[in-house]
Amino acid sequence: MSIDFNSLSPPDIIESLDFETIFSERKAALIALFSSDEVDQITETLERESEPLTKFLEENAYRELILRNRINTSARALLLAYATKNDLDQVGANFNVSRLTIKPADTSKTPPIAAIMESDDAFRERIQLAFDTLSVAGPEAAYKKFARDADGRVGDVSVVSPQPAYITLTILQADSLTGTASPELIQIVENAVTAEDVRPIGDRVTVQSVEIVEYSIEAKLYIDKDPEAATLLQQAISNITAYATKQKRIGRSIHLSAIYAALHVDGVRRVELESPLSDVVLTQAQASYCNNLTVTIGGIE
Repeated sequence: MSIDFNSLSPPDIIESLDFETIFSERKAALIALFSSDEVDQITETLERESEPLTKFLEENAYRELILRNRINTSARALLLAYATKNDLDQVGANFNVSRLTIKPADTSKTPPIAAIMESDDAFRERIQLAFDTLSVAGPEAAYKKFARDADGRVGDVSVVSPQPAYITLTILQADSLTGTASPELIQIVENAVTAEDVRPIGDRVTVQSVEIVEYSIEAKLYIDKDPEAATLLQQAISNITAYATKQKRIGRSIHLSAIYAALHVDGVRRVELESPLSDVVLTQAQASYCNNLTVTIGGIE
């Protein structure tokens, strides 16, 4: 099972930075360079914000803040949990895992259309699964990794064994509107996971598309007397859209409590949810697709 990065404490190598702390340290270090009979005078001088020496120290402290933040950024770039873009590609290379292409570039167009590459989050998940493929004894994580490696369009995979020696892989297609996998993609994944050097000799493997369960979110927000109603509504819609997108994975149910939490932003007195009316509970062969999202201001209370 992959480690949940959110459960880890922040790495000690990443410093907490504060300008005032750095400035105070630089000021104290400067004062310490003077003789005892000069300390009071230089201390009084540095208390004046208009003093050129104070300005110089402030600029110096700010430059140190920038440098230390750059060091923090460089340290994060080496860690799987934090690395992004090209830095994540380099981390993946350490595990012999490369980023997949979802849609190749089209240089025949004017201007040329760039390739659509695997997202950082999806790539990071595959890197985590790298060691699971060292065994071909048929563990769940290994099947997931081989399926994900087969094609960049594989957005999610579930692996279940309904009975001994029978394996069912369910896949979700990342670039499909609903998530339904095409016959072509199913065949590509099947070829990958049934290869002689991948599939244990006794396993009977079936690859299928995820079953899509459609639902809609329709809600009215009743708010305080606030001239920023448009901003409030925009935030609520942004929150609920992010939730629906996050849950578009295999086996991730849609819970009313989470919908209410996403819509109940500051300034909302109550939420009247018209759809869904109950939790959308999914199996490991199903994924959700929000076919309609309508959030409006119902009134002021």
